[in-house]
Amino acid sequence: MLRKFDYSKKWLGKTLWLLVFLLGVGMAESRVSTQQCDNLLVNVDYDSGIRFINQSDVENLLTANGHEPLHGSKQKNIQLATLEKRIRINKLVRDCQVYHDLAGNLVVDIEQEKPVARWINSSQNEEWHKSSGFYINGDGDFIPLSDRYSARVLMVAGPFFQNRADLRTGSGEAVLDLIKYIQEDPFWQAQVIQMNVSKNGEIDMLTALGNQRIEFGKAEDIKTKLTKLRIFYQKVMASDWSRYSRISIKYHDQIVCE
Repeated sequence: MLRKFDYSKKWLGKTLWLLVFLLGVGMAESRVSTQQCDNLLVNVDYDSGIRFINQSDVENLLTANGHEPLHGSKQKNIQLATLEKRIRINKLVRDCQVYHDLAGNLVVDIEQEKPVARWINSSQNEEWHKSSGFYINGDGDFIPLSDRYSARVLMVAGPFFQNRADLRTGSGEAVLDLIKYIQEDPFWQAQVIQMNVSKNGEIDMLTALGNQRIEFGKAEDIKTKLTKLRIFYQKVMASDWSRYSRISIKYHDQIVCE
């Protein structure tokens, strides 16, 4: 009987603490809702190295370029979902969360897009940094370039990318797999500086060391082809990277050089 009473007492104590906690949270939220918005905290994932968007951009999006100021507004009158939609208008923003913290701040957390490649419109016959084009993210979506920041990613060119909505399916998805394979491997990320893709999906790559043109063929057997090429580099070209100007790995089980 004593053990049963002790158990009931402990259960009651825990329940009371939970009720006190929930009551405190509810009172805090109620107090915050009646407060004015006096402080905006913007957190952008700059640790990724990307600098597409800054606090001024965020404030302009939130306030419709200053026409709908948030400063001095009651927290309860601020439509958080509407603010999130405004920020997502910027196609360089991958995701965002807008919320009030218990201190009464309006907090904005922003995740930027992470491009894996940049398509340059080589038909314009201009330097790449002056050419039009777009970034490609890891999902295969095309996202706009930034006037503020240029991401250090693989350059891609060629008619394959024209008149496409994305690289999510079919041969586009295969090309994206090759781009990501290069981007995720430190050796190939440093060695491959540009990828040219013809209308039918034939791929050539330009290299940093040796200034070679690599004829890759279609975006198939990616790991096999690049492993074969890496072994060739180690065994044949280790002492002279400029020994060949053209290397073809498009054919099964053979490497053709000149």
